[in-house]
Amino acid sequence: MSTVFDLFADRYDEWYEKNIELYKRELETVEKPRGLSLEIGVGTGRFASPLGIDIGIDISVKALNIARRRGVEVLRADAKSLPFKDSIFDYVYVIFTLCFLDNPIESLKETYRVLKDSGFLIVCIIPRNSGLGERYAKRRDSPFYSIARFYTESEVFEMLDSCGFKVVEVKKTMLLYSYNDFICIKAVKKGL
Repeated sequence: MSTVFDLFADRYDEWYEKNIELYKRELETVEKPRGLSLEIGVGTGRFASPLGIDIGIDISVKALNIARRRGVEVLRADAKSLPFKDSIFDYVYVIFTLCFLDNPIESLKETYRVLKDSGFLIVCIIPRNSGLGERYAKRRDSPFYSIARFYTESEVFEMLDSCGFKVVEVKKTMLLYSYNDFICIKAVKKGL
């Protein structure tokens, strides 16, 4: 995956400039952190920077360099092996990243490990069964969408539940086609 985002980091980042109104609606949907925060799959820092997320990790060096220029503290790391102590973060964000993870369950378990008992996980997705998700899933000409695995809202709920999280809030936003083009799911640790 890092190859695609290293090769096309600038193209990925430019999407936000070309689609500024959609980007603004996405930003308005994502809750800002209160306390120490981490974004897994920070990419070019398009969410971490304006939201004030403290630290971002990604496997793409080129994307991390762009995020760093946006003022985001970044580390090159894999979501399946986070370089942090247990129970350190108040908020962990996974924004548009779940669909690019080789093993989302392993990554969510690792997220569980680094999140405080009173902390929140925010997972934002474009659901496979939304208007936008259906459009993106058909775009095999895109270097990004062609490798993405889109999930439904219920599939993400099941993943979260199996990794020890309880969903406490869901925010949905229409971007282009349907009321659920963009979904942010807020969850807490159940305490296994």
